[in-house]
Amino acid sequence: MVSKKIILPVVILSFLFTGLILFNAQQAVAAEGNLFIGSRGDTVVQVQQALNSKGYWCGTADGIFGPKTYSGVIRFQREAGLGVDGIVGPQTKRALGLGYSSPAYTPSRGTRTLMLVATGYCSCAKCNYPYGGQPSYLGYALKKGIVAVDPRVIPMGSRLYIEGYGSAIAADQGNAIKGNRIDLCFSTHQQALNWGIKTVRVTVY
Repeated sequence: MVSKKIILPVVILSFLFTGLILFNAQQAVAAEGNLFIGSRGDTVVQVQQALNSKGYWCGTADGIFGPKTYSGVIRFQREAGLGVDGIVGPQTKRALGLGYSSPAYTPSRGTRTLMLVATGYCSCAKCNYPYGGQPSYLGYALKKGIVAVDPRVIPMGSRLYIEGYGSAIAADQGNAIKGNRIDLCFSTHQQALNWGIKTVRVTVY
């Protein structure tokens, strides 16, 4: 007959070992990078290719999770019976046949400061011709705090602080916004006109 003094430690060790395995599994899932509007990289390319191949067209597989990719993800999640949130997490990846992958690229949070030429715009049709009525590149409604940048200079999704304007997010692009340019969204057309053209200090977080 096995002694109770031996059985008890064995049972305790068994529970600890099982708990450690579950904890590690949970940590692995938590560490898995979800994809969302603003994400970039090879993983986004894979998602876009998978969506396009399944008939959920999201445009060219350019590795940028923008409004078209978001719309494709929403449609796929809805028809696949998944939680509809526009975020490509483990379940959506598995449903797309991608499995697990490395975390997506997100804009660097290292603080840097730039001197940029800043202009102003608003949500009116004149300021946004020929895209009047459409949201920003990342799908946000056009309002104060949304700014257009050259993504080669400031990555989409970056948080900014602009002197004389305040906090903002790099969520839009424009044909004329290239290089050291930034276009600031204002609540009204008159406010945008009043801003004019200024050289400002922009802190990128």
